[in-house]
Amino acid sequence: MSNHLVSYTPPATVRGFIRDYTPGELFFNWILGPVGSGKTTGIFFKLAYMAALQTPSPRDGVRRSRAVIVRNTMPQLRDTTITSWNYWFKDGQAGSWRAQDSKFVLRFNDVECEVLFRPLDTPDDVQRVLSLEVTFAILDEFVQIDKAIVEALSARCGRYPPAMDGGATNWGMWGASNPGNEDSWWHDKLEEPGAMPTNWRYFKQPSGFSAYAENVENLPGGTRYYTSLADGKSDHWVKQFIEVEWGYSLDGTPVLKTFQPQIHVNKTPLLFNPRLPLVAGFDPGLGGSALIFGQMDHDGRLRVLSELVQAGYGADRLCSERLRPHLRLRYPDAQEFFISPDPAANSGKDSDERSVVDVLKQKHKFIVRFPDMNNRLETRVQAIEFFSTRITPAGPALVIDPSCRTLIRALATGWRYKRRKGDTEDTAPEPDKNKYSHPADAFGYLCKWFANTDPRYASDKQRRAALPQTHAGAYHAR
Repeated sequence: MSNHLVSYTPPATVRGFIRDYTPGELFFNWILGPVGSGKTTGIFFKLAYMAALQTPSPRDGVRRSRAVIVRNTMPQLRDTTITSWNYWFKDGQAGSWRAQDSKFVLRFNDVECEVLFRPLDTPDDVQRVLSLEVTFAILDEFVQIDKAIVEALSARCGRYPPAMDGGATNWGMWGASNPGNEDSWWHDKLEEPGAMPTNWRYFKQPSGFSAYAENVENLPGGTRYYTSLADGKSDHWVKQFIEVEWGYSLDGTPVLKTFQPQIHVNKTPLLFNPRLPLVAGFDPGLGGSALIFGQMDHDGRLRVLSELVQAGYGADRLCSERLRPHLRLRYPDAQEFFISPDPAANSGKDSDERSVVDVLKQKHKFIVRFPDMNNRLETRVQAIEFFSTRITPAGPALVIDPSCRTLIRALATGWRYKRRKGDTEDTAPEPDKNKYSHPADAFGYLCKWFANTDPRYASDKQRRAALPQTHAGAYHAR
């Protein structure tokens, strides 16, 4: 065989992505970047790089491997993925294309790599992909691929070549994508601290607006490509597809429309003041619970310092294993601490006559104070907006520590309405019961406590009472 591969100089991030792998073990590499950044080309040349590392067959000295490249639909696979592949690896030069099998046999030097192109349109397509025996699996626009498919497909890697050809030397899965939405499982896996498995590696290219933007020399207009592309696009689109920021779901309307991360999220960690009361808004529940910790400073600003979000914890276990260690670690010098819970926490359960409040007060000796006994959604939203809509002489009345990642995502987009099937336009929507509803509700109880201590809130409530209700209907998050 001769070397028919074209010369290719990858951008810096793509170069690191291509060369990264774990020898002799299943590995996963993911690269995220803006449109036009060269990341799709990178996943192809990583295949050529990995195929060249395969040990030659003891039979004839050929380095054999097999890869499957998947895309969510056949039109996407045909119009984008295969078209991009054919640009770099031409039929008759870098190998041979077999249209009936959607397969390209890549050949250069002593390398022979079967490259299969497969869509995931139907259950039958998925089943065929998950029955393959391959060396490598490649996901184009990986954020569109379900978790179950990724997990099952990973078990098909390393099954080729057979032992008679020496077996797989290295095997794994990789992919390229634009950012998806924050409520995607991919976001949690790649962005949440400690969530990424040890055999995963994550590469993120710079923003298209950055001085370090990659591949601009190959784009029309060079450095002006991204500024002209952004013209007329929504902020949401620009942030996601040019600035490489995870987007948000457009399904449902956010409950809170006054939250602005660029204003309300502090750039640096907030400092705890042990001389000011520390309060935790608390939304309990075995299925999911949250505590949001904050203080009111002398300028009347609500400073949100930290969060505890979990599932599967009863009140007793939550206090012992989550709350007390958190207080010891983050607030060892706190002189006054109390909890502002959902009023429903004062009711006992059928299986246990003690209420959540009883456990907090009697067993764990915490001070529990209710701002009022009203847990309707509109009262919580009003209390939140009392802070999110005001500016004090010291700055925004609401300031959130950047470590409160779940709360920030909840207030930005995750806490949202979703109409139930059969609802009419006159039916008051309720927030979707998802992983963001508990921290958002806990934050509401924190805001209600501090708002009720501010005399300006009473007059603000009277003003609001005269307005049409936009959050009608009771909502209990347990």
